[in-house]
Amino acid sequence: MMRKLLLSFRNDKCESCGNDHCYVKHFQKNFISWTSGNDNIDKFIQDTQLSAHNDVRRVLEWIPYDKFHNIKRIAKGEFGKIYIANWIDGRIDKWDFENQNWKRDNHNMFVNLKSLNTPNNLTLEFINKVE
Repeated sequence: MMRKLLLSFRNDKCESCGNDHCYVKHFQKNFISWTSGNDNIDKFIQDTQLSAHNDVRRVLEWIPYDKFHNIKRIAKGEFGKIYIANWIDGRIDKWDFENQNWKRDNHNMFVNLKSLNTPNNLTLEFINKVE
């Protein structure tokens, strides 16, 4: 279930922050093209994206499994297993207006991944740990 979005744009200008080049509009347009399969996780990720008007450093995004390589399990935690991997694309840096896509940096960076024991029963306690 997709929730109603409160932000609106006229002539590509964000009415919330007033910026012509607001990052939020690019994230919003992409909401329908991905899902984690869990409404709570999707909402949590989308909320971080909806707060990224001029700063993408704190944004979360859903990354498909095939965008990681050299995945190695390093621990077992309270909510599931913890892995280390290389993220092929790297994190979002800024919007590339010429190519109409995200420009990324730190390609092939090391990241931690967590596999949840019960992803359909995501708890508020777990989300608070992520925050």
